[in-house]
Amino acid sequence: LKALNALSVLVLAGLCVLSFAPSTLAQSENWRSDANLLEGTWIVQVTQQDCQSGAELGAPFLSLLTFARGGTMTETTSNPMFAPPIARGPGHGVWGATGHRTYSASSIAFITVNGVLAKTQVITQTIKIGTSPDNFATTAATVQFFNPAGSLVMAGCASATGKRFQ
Repeated sequence: LKALNALSVLVLAGLCVLSFAPSTLAQSENWRSDANLLEGTWIVQVTQQDCQSGAELGAPFLSLLTFARGGTMTETTSNPMFAPPIARGPGHGVWGATGHRTYSASSIAFITVNGVLAKTQVITQTIKIGTSPDNFATTAATVQFFNPAGSLVMAGCASATGKRFQ
């Protein structure tokens, strides 16, 4: 009788665990809600622009943006502006949802010349996810450069399109 009761308890416990499985599975399949739709790594084509006219400045280049759960991000770029002896480290920053499929992100990167800190680059951007959750519809960015003392020395604008890396 004791063995039968122990077996009944185990079977009942197993049924309880299985009853929670569908809702957990459904949550994991729908992890891309508006709040976290941006999470993941994106291949982004960046176009520098004149801030007043919107005219393109130079050829587009690629960057990688990774948005982590919890609101942190990392970024690297292939911008030819940072050719030796100028080196730009990866950008580190934060992001968050601002509306339906709309996000804001800010990152900072160190720029060195011959190994010495010359500037910091701060990028602030608005990102809008398109009808496909795997594409940026558009982004608008402001790019600011500061000297080591923290004074603004240069600013610019950019737009970008992105595709989720899968």
